[in-house]
Amino acid sequence: MKNLLEYIDSKEAEMLEFLESLVNIDSGSYDKAGVDRVGDVLAERLAALDIAVQRSPQKELGDHVIGCKPGTGNQRILFIGHMDKVFPAGTVQKRPFHIEGGRAFGPGVMDMKGGITCLIYALEALKIAAPETYRQMAMDVVFNSDEELLSPTSRPIIESRAKQAQAVCVFEPARPGGEYVIQRKGVGKYILKIAGRAAHAGAQPEDGRSAVEELAHKIIALHALNDTATGTSVNVGVIHGGERPNIIADQAYAEIDLRVADQQTAASIDKRIREIAAAQTVPDTTSKLSGGIQFPPMLPTEESTRLFETLQKAGRVLGLELSGIATGGGSDGNTAAQFSPTLDGMGPRGGGAHSDREYMETATLAERAKVTALFLAEWLKVQGR
Repeated sequence: MKNLLEYIDSKEAEMLEFLESLVNIDSGSYDKAGVDRVGDVLAERLAALDIAVQRSPQKELGDHVIGCKPGTGNQRILFIGHMDKVFPAGTVQKRPFHIEGGRAFGPGVMDMKGGITCLIYALEALKIAAPETYRQMAMDVVFNSDEELLSPTSRPIIESRAKQAQAVCVFEPARPGGEYVIQRKGVGKYILKIAGRAAHAGAQPEDGRSAVEELAHKIIALHALNDTATGTSVNVGVIHGGERPNIIADQAYAEIDLRVADQQTAASIDKRIREIAAAQTVPDTTSKLSGGIQFPPMLPTEESTRLFETLQKAGRVLGLELSGIATGGGSDGNTAAQFSPTLDGMGPRGGGAHSDREYMETATLAERAKVTALFLAEWLKVQGR
């Protein structure tokens, strides 16, 4: 154990340099070239860890990078991290990676290039300082390119690897207080399109059928589904409609975000959303709803609780009392948890995700890598009993 910690301590400056190299590559979800550059860097690092690498080619988005390593033991673990971030090309030029007052700043520094860095160096520490443990561990690694889009093309890859794993670790950032994530709400995304009939708003308004008016009724009904008691949130966050103020709008558009605590609520609210979309208030308008639940709820199980207890034991070696928390945000952990015990929030601590204020607390980069390395060693020991 001491060798693992000493190795990571010796690499702390290098970890920050590696993180800087990742952050300073623009890799927005729709920036295929940028995401593929990140994938090239990570593929090279995985190969150096004796992990066989393959690419899952994508036409419009970045290619997914998938690693696989056999082990001498019979336990398999899946590691997940996403390469894409929400910021468009050109963001790095405006605010590149820099460190100030114990915090590292830059687009994607916390979400989630910091987490990817933690994973790479935790595995490297095991390979160099605990080679027998590393040989024992069978693993899959999925670095996907579309998590910020709710993983439409990588979900089948994650599902197939999670089905083969005895445990899953997701390197999303820690919560603000350093907590790991042991529960997540389910996430749904819907698109609602409404067609009406255009007419002159002054001369012949009676001939028109306002799609915007119809959408307004539906928005009120959708927001009435919010229920803090059950942890349900419905948000119509994007709307468009009409062309000019003197034309009765013949079309309207809305994007709807849904968060639910459990599967039963998910099914119930999904049904209500579809009923609201199908109902008609303004005559002669038609509505089309697409989408649904993208990330199912991630709920604690007996197996995931034991997995977290193993993580807590690793933390105590460092004098840390690690805690777990439920969160409303979704991740690929939601998907993986349907098939295997899952720990999420394995990355470093920070704040301001998805904003120009995003930062990572630099001291937690090496700290979380140490916890991960110690956890993996302990997990293999427990599984071998």
